[in-house]
Amino acid sequence: MTISRRSAVLALSALAIAAGMGAPRPAMAADDIPVGILLPLSGSVAPIGINNRRGHELAIEEINAAGGIKSLGGAKLVMVDGDTQGNPNVGISEVEKLARRDVVAIMGAYQSGVTFPTTQMAERLGVPYIDPVAIADSITEGRGFKYTFKVSPLASWYARDQIRFVVDTSTAAGNPAKSVVLLHEDTLFGTSTAEGQVKAAKEYGLEVLADISYPKDTPDMTSIIAQVKDLNPDALLLVSYINDAVLITRTMKELGVNIPIVGTSAGHIDPAYITNLAKDADLTFTVGEWNVDIDKAGAAEIAKRFEEKFGVPMNGHAAETYMSTMVLRDALERAGSTDRAKLRDALAETRICGDDNILPYDCIRFGESGQSPEAQLVVLQIVDGVHKTVWPPEVAATKPVWPVPAWDAR
Repeated sequence: MTISRRSAVLALSALAIAAGMGAPRPAMAADDIPVGILLPLSGSVAPIGINNRRGHELAIEEINAAGGIKSLGGAKLVMVDGDTQGNPNVGISEVEKLARRDVVAIMGAYQSGVTFPTTQMAERLGVPYIDPVAIADSITEGRGFKYTFKVSPLASWYARDQIRFVVDTSTAAGNPAKSVVLLHEDTLFGTSTAEGQVKAAKEYGLEVLADISYPKDTPDMTSIIAQVKDLNPDALLLVSYINDAVLITRTMKELGVNIPIVGTSAGHIDPAYITNLAKDADLTFTVGEWNVDIDKAGAAEIAKRFEEKFGVPMNGHAAETYMSTMVLRDALERAGSTDRAKLRDALAETRICGDDNILPYDCIRFGESGQSPEAQLVVLQIVDGVHKTVWPPEVAATKPVWPVPAWDAR
């Protein structure tokens, strides 16, 4: 990459990130390596975009403090922000701008609906694109792209890992589950996840006694939960945002429905679930991307540094953006070049395994489609008001409480 090509990025020195994210950044030195960070930094989902950006920021700070990219003479990574505003069309425009600003790669864009079209533009422009967080299967599957690399699990794997957890945990407890009920809100999030749950249940030998959808923010769940009680499944698989998640749990207690709740992140991983329900939130399970107590070497220390720097706990999305930045660092070291085509080839050969990977599986690597095939979820259980990692056993911080005690015995 030539000095003249870098002149396009010098104008970014005055960039101040939306929502109070800090002072303007200094102009880049001639040998700095610009990295595109494509996230919603303004608009309704900006708080999540800002959180995701923090994972990139911490990783880049650590990479640079450790001597930068050594195969490139210690060149430092510099973030160049592209604000999607949560809008696919804006995101596409930002990809074009980032490409003109000479970024070696782009990381983003949180929302699947923005990531899908922006990866298409990056492919057209020949810019390597790392997807840390967006989960839609369609981002990688069936597209034949060569420049897209997806660290996050597929959306369908959320349902798969819910079912695997129920089977594994009930079997270990000596009473293998035979049936589940699916209960989900009726938007795309709920219905598409339920489709995956039906498929996974069939694959793992569980009978789906009922597949029940309800309008989001339904004010009364009494009749629905009464139906679940009559069906008496071995587990209730939920796909709910926060208001529905709280109401369903309260109604289950009121009606004495003593069935394990297994949520799909969303409302059940939201801190407000615990805040609203207090002790009644305890023993709820949910799928998640990561947790601060995960049993992986270095994870707790990284989470500590994150919280010290930003004043908030590190969550799964920030862990994914942190590790995606480490994927880029590793590829740049092996490529020994900022040439995008050479970097793409290095990314395709990625293997970050064992203690070098804080995510809940052994190796970050990329298959033919660009998907990381080992990516998986963890299952958390709320214990004394705190989410604890309970599955899979190899990364769990504690054992799950299964079966859950009856409400009147807690």
